[in-house]
Amino acid sequence: MPLPIAPLLLCLALGRPAPLASSRLGRPALQLGNPFDSLKNPFADKADGATALSLSLAFRVEARGPRSVLGQLEDLASAADTASAQGIAELCSDAALLLLRRKNEWISCCGSSRHYGDDEAGLASFDKMAIKEAAKFDERTPSSTVDAALKAAGVGSSKEGKSTVAVVCIVACLMGDREEEIGKSFAGDARAMRAALEELAAAGRADEEVFAFELFWVPGEDDDVLDMDEVNLEWPELMTC
Repeated sequence: MPLPIAPLLLCLALGRPAPLASSRLGRPALQLGNPFDSLKNPFADKADGATALSLSLAFRVEARGPRSVLGQLEDLASAADTASAQGIAELCSDAALLLLRRKNEWISCCGSSRHYGDDEAGLASFDKMAIKEAAKFDERTPSSTVDAALKAAGVGSSKEGKSTVAVVCIVACLMGDREEEIGKSFAGDARAMRAALEELAAAGRADEEVFAFELFWVPGEDDDVLDMDEVNLEWPELMTC
């Protein structure tokens, strides 16, 4: 049976126009690909464009309750001001700091990032990554919507539940080129995960550097238990860190 989830889905994209259908023809590619595709302009401003990133972490939660990572995520949800750009940026930073502080509880991790010279291209990539991650969390019920999650946050966190594995996923779009700091792709690398979370925390404290942000976690109910077999099935990219 798929587990109910308690995701916090938060997205800020100010002034984003509706996507336009493209009639542009794809350019021909060499059989082995263009060797210059991955090269960047060394004179480009690091603040230009946007970086879309996705991070996933698995935790061992021995004692459910307000002090567990699940309980603290609920607390963040209840206190978040998701109606303002500043509130979403602060939540981005606070969520990253929370996960950093609990690094001793990490079981496995993975992440990826890609810089785009155009903000809209970065936001489009963010949308695709967010949909991909959301698809892993089956049967999204009314209790897992943003408003319901915020209202319910903290109510169940006072109860003690069974030990479980927890999976936390972050999808974000940040201003500028963050590929060097975060890394294009990693799995099982705790150092890379720390660098990525530190980048998120710093962006959330800066001025208008968080373009979009989504946060998911599972399980969401005290009676739900997630085991490593389920984690390996749904998140095969997670590697021990």
